[in-house]
Amino acid sequence: MSQKGPEIRKEDSPLKVLVVDDSPMMCRVIEEILLEDGQVGHVDRALNGREAISRIGSDSYDVCTLDVHMPGMNGLSVLKNIMVRTPVPTLMVSAFTGDGSRVTFEALRYGAVDFFKKPSRNGDEDLLEQAETLRQRVRRAARVQVRAARYLRLRPRPKTGRLAGEPGLFSQLVVISAGTGGYSSLLSLIPALSGSAAAPIVVSLTTPPQYLNAFVDYLASYSSIPLKRAESVQVLQPGTAYFLASDEAASFEQAGGKWEMAVETRPIDAENEGPVDLILLSASEHFGNGLLSIFLSGDSPYGVTGAEEVKRNGGTVLVQEPAECLSPMTPDLLRQQVEAEALECSALRTAVEKWGAEAR
Repeated sequence: MSQKGPEIRKEDSPLKVLVVDDSPMMCRVIEEILLEDGQVGHVDRALNGREAISRIGSDSYDVCTLDVHMPGMNGLSVLKNIMVRTPVPTLMVSAFTGDGSRVTFEALRYGAVDFFKKPSRNGDEDLLEQAETLRQRVRRAARVQVRAARYLRLRPRPKTGRLAGEPGLFSQLVVISAGTGGYSSLLSLIPALSGSAAAPIVVSLTTPPQYLNAFVDYLASYSSIPLKRAESVQVLQPGTAYFLASDEAASFEQAGGKWEMAVETRPIDAENEGPVDLILLSASEHFGNGLLSIFLSGDSPYGVTGAEEVKRNGGTVLVQEPAECLSPMTPDLLRQQVEAEALECSALRTAVEKWGAEAR
């Protein structure tokens, strides 16, 4: 890392953003979208990687939005340079088609804090929704502690040998919740599991379904344990991780000598309660002291209600060490509200692998 770092910004001061894209039209579109946000005070443009590096080296920015595919120096090369010389919270902006999703997730390994699909009339959302999502992502990125960003060295795993355990009425379950910065935290945790995890793992990640599907496919290539996108009704298998999107909740029931997880879309309609709370409420009811709940990087208040119920039923609540988190708000909140223990990712990995080992 360079000795020069981003200046400390006052919470109420306007954001200064650098938009990097080889298309002048796309730069203008993103600039206009961001300047509609009262929290954004100034937007600069860079039309190629070298210009971006020069601007960041000579000025201070709160957030950088960076195109993935550019001629000459591509977004990944620019990001590596930024994170080594002058770290700035960087939001990758990608078409997210073809192999674009893989390159985008590679960027997360190199320190990008989040990503966003380029505004387009061909998307599932209308332009107004896309614009508001982009503004929201930029505001979130501005809160990130970029000093926690780090390059993750991952080794591809062969698909052979990653066998799930047999379904049954086991008594242990692991639930992992991840918010802003959660991609990087999961990239640190899941590939580090040795494959000896004995309990099923349910992962709630605050990302839309279309992004989650691509992320699970990417993460699976580095994982020693089987990863699955959660279905509407899922028979749980020990040693397998099931991924749920931001608007999905789950409940657990015994059926035919097996545990089933039912997944349904649940719009967030409570100020301090989200899908992860509903997941934990059901899980704590059925698994009691056999439930391990882990909260990774995030910046929402969701999870406190569920975590309190986990502890009331004798379960365990752990959080990622805030100093490791790109967004430490959720772990800090849970340490205060439910006295959750904070552990580094290596210790969290050990806890997951040991959980339920006696029941195998």
